[in-house]
Amino acid sequence: MTARIAHLFDGIPVDGPGRAVDRAPPVGEPGMSGLPSRVILDALPQKIWMLDRDGAVHFANRAAREIGAGQGEPDGWDGAVHPKDRARAAAARASARETGQPYDLTIRLRDASGRWHWHQTDLVPIRDGAAITGWMMTAADVDDVVADNQALEATTNLLLLTHKAAGVGLWDWNMRSGALSLSAEGARLHGLSAQACIITSSAWTGLVHADDRSTLWDAVTKAVTTRTPFSVDVRVTAETGGIRWIQSLGRVLDDAHGLSGRIVGLTLDITARKRAEQALANAKDGAEQANRAKSDFLAMMSHEIRNPLNAVLGYTEHMLSRSREPETLRHLAAVQEAGEILIRVVDDVLDVAQIEAGQVALDPEAFLLADLLEGTAAVARGAASRKDVAVEVVRDPATPTLVLGDVGRLRQVLLNLLTNAVKFTPSGRVVLAVSPESGRGGEGRLRFSVSDTGIGMSAAQQERLFVPFGQGDESIRRRFGGSGLGLVICRHLVELMGGQIGVSSEPGRGTRIWFSVLLPPA
Repeated sequence: MTARIAHLFDGIPVDGPGRAVDRAPPVGEPGMSGLPSRVILDALPQKIWMLDRDGAVHFANRAAREIGAGQGEPDGWDGAVHPKDRARAAAARASARETGQPYDLTIRLRDASGRWHWHQTDLVPIRDGAAITGWMMTAADVDDVVADNQALEATTNLLLLTHKAAGVGLWDWNMRSGALSLSAEGARLHGLSAQACIITSSAWTGLVHADDRSTLWDAVTKAVTTRTPFSVDVRVTAETGGIRWIQSLGRVLDDAHGLSGRIVGLTLDITARKRAEQALANAKDGAEQANRAKSDFLAMMSHEIRNPLNAVLGYTEHMLSRSREPETLRHLAAVQEAGEILIRVVDDVLDVAQIEAGQVALDPEAFLLADLLEGTAAVARGAASRKDVAVEVVRDPATPTLVLGDVGRLRQVLLNLLTNAVKFTPSGRVVLAVSPESGRGGEGRLRFSVSDTGIGMSAAQQERLFVPFGQGDESIRRRFGGSGLGLVICRHLVELMGGQIGVSSEPGRGTRIWFSVLLPPA
């Protein structure tokens, strides 16, 4: 017979087979192929007992006679039935005798070696009309099945405990019936009582915040139609009445016909993460507003400072053209130089503010590269003429003559690098070189470099070179002046033109700053 698992810890004892072991079996009618019933019953692997109407054993087959054998208790069932099953089993037996109803229970019986085995037992009445004349009891060894079920139950309980400890809910949505099964933790995360339950699709939708319901069903549709993992973040009402963010992750499972039938997955509480994201977004918005306010302030202040400075420089130039006294001319020249330096600082601050605010856009046009190089070098030679420094231009013959780019921004970068090189070179030379970029991905790119024979820099000074207000060190600022913004502007402009900038230098052996930008032939 097929073993059936009922309640694992219920069972019923029967009067021991010991009383039937040495009895002659009943003389039954011949069975199949003319064999007597005794021979057939003894050949079966199931344990079979024939009991009279009062429950006393009248016959036990060979398998049944092994139960309790060798335990010193041949005349009673107490020794053959597990102690934890005896009281409940006795009550069940009494109930069966009183009502005359059959039962099937799972109990533990002891074999000849003394080991307990789970058995599926069935007791059915034998009737003569309406009267019960006896009982037949069978038992099948289901020890392996029960052990597997207990192991599965233990594993399931451990899994559920792990999910609860981790705050993870389980869910299973049947797309055919619309039923959503929730684990206890899954129900709690949805704002329900913390116990496993089954709800309808409409009830599931009702738990989700009204603004997120379309998002939920869009995610379901996408997962089913594209066969991709299901993932959605929605808001629900927590058990405390507040709003909770949950994330549902799952996968679509097919039925026997290869059609989408279910989605199973996990639910996580992501409220803390969402709050952190919102706080970060608020902080980002605040920072952007502060940055815009700073840029607006710097633009306004630079305009307010530049106007009176231009007036001062204009009057200074006018007085220089009219004065003839050497002392006055010297003072006026100093005023003019200081004013020009201040104008450059104001321009640098405004440029940095505009770059950080994203207000700088490129204006590409076709221009002659040689004119740009020579014009920029001529400006640098004006400052170099007051020192023993030569400014040279080296142009690779393979460089295009006419290129496409923002000539104004490129001139600004080159002039910054050249004037810096002249400033930090007491004597020697400064070389501006340009050549096509070589190597993979170099099509249409030009590489510029400005090299000098000046004071050079250490590795630590080079690390601060492209940082705002970050000159090599304070001694450099005191000796040579400057705001420390020029190279920062150069880096931003080069990156805006799709390039990169770098430096190589050694103390006392000069500096080489290079950059490459996209300047295709026009």
